[in-house]
Amino acid sequence: MGIALAVACLSAVLVVLGVLFRRNRRSHVSGGEGGRAADARRTKIAALVLLGLGVAFYLMFAVGEMAGGDITGIQHLLPAAVLGALLWLGWKRPRTAGIVLLALSVPLGAAYIAVLVVRDLPLPWVLWIVLPPVLTGWLLLHAGRHERGPR
Repeated sequence: MGIALAVACLSAVLVVLGVLFRRNRRSHVSGGEGGRAADARRTKIAALVLLGLGVAFYLMFAVGEMAGGDITGIQHLLPAAVLGALLWLGWKRPRTAGIVLLALSVPLGAAYIAVLVVRDLPLPWVLWIVLPPVLTGWLLLHAGRHERGPR
């Protein structure tokens, strides 16, 4: 199970990096704002893919638990709905969604690190929890800054 999860996460990261660093020849030939807008669009799509994976993760647990007869699976629908709302906000206003994600994930990540230190648990676990929303927030903030040009 652990190896499958690691392989799935690594593939998601490789897909996101492929979307980010793929060069579109038509947008970079002319240079200027066309290339910047194409880069902002790819960055936004990569961030939304990461956020969509979070929604799928919570929905997988909700459906799996409720299909097995355990009604407590409904608790996973709230985080899925919140991430779904952030996904929609990220599509419409990426800069705002990036700020919200960073404002929520950085303090929650610091609190999670404090809990791990108190319980003497390994700190690399924090990367599984904190890194995806921080990376997504940074990508959305970056995409929002370049989507409409410099201000």
